[in-house]
Amino acid sequence: MKNSVQNTVDGLGRRVVDDVSTMRALAHPDRLAILLFLLSARSRTATECAAEIGVSPSACSYHLRELERFGYAERVESASDGRTRPWRASAAGFSVGNDWSDPSPTARAARHAMGRADLIVNQRLIDRYLNAVDGLDARWQNAADFHTFELVVSPNELAELNEQVARLLRPYRLSMREDPSDDAAAVHVVYQAFRRLDAP
Repeated sequence: MKNSVQNTVDGLGRRVVDDVSTMRALAHPDRLAILLFLLSARSRTATECAAEIGVSPSACSYHLRELERFGYAERVESASDGRTRPWRASAAGFSVGNDWSDPSPTARAARHAMGRADLIVNQRLIDRYLNAVDGLDARWQNAADFHTFELVVSPNELAELNEQVARLLRPYRLSMREDPSDDAAAVHVVYQAFRRLDAP
């Protein structure tokens, strides 16, 4: 099934998410988790995706079809039918853009819902890591990092800082790596930068 939404891709190979219905498709935490899982490997089956997020393969297949419908995922054409058919992300990454200040209340609500889904998925992955960290190779334990910084910057400086961080990370995305080392593995990186607000 071909997706029903126009795919706009930026110069970095990222799918630009620029309409409310497409944003809403990622406001479901399980669907967002599946997309991130697809971005961490060349392809995944519905059964693998279901095990990753803890839902039935049939529920996962529904989410995959929704991701396909909105242009986030695609089937690997050469594979067989059924649950063993692999899926992959349809772009190197996804960019939502600067829509926190969109004048449309509907667009802002969709963006907020996506942000909350993102928090849920990130928390799941952090909890899983912390529960399993003692069993990991010491090199992976020592390579992991949880930093918190309190900065004082202007809006322009924050935008530039965000771009510098993104520039550092992009070459390590799976879609950009042609020959990663034998000990390379998927790593979840969360970078958040926003105006700190005092308690009311």
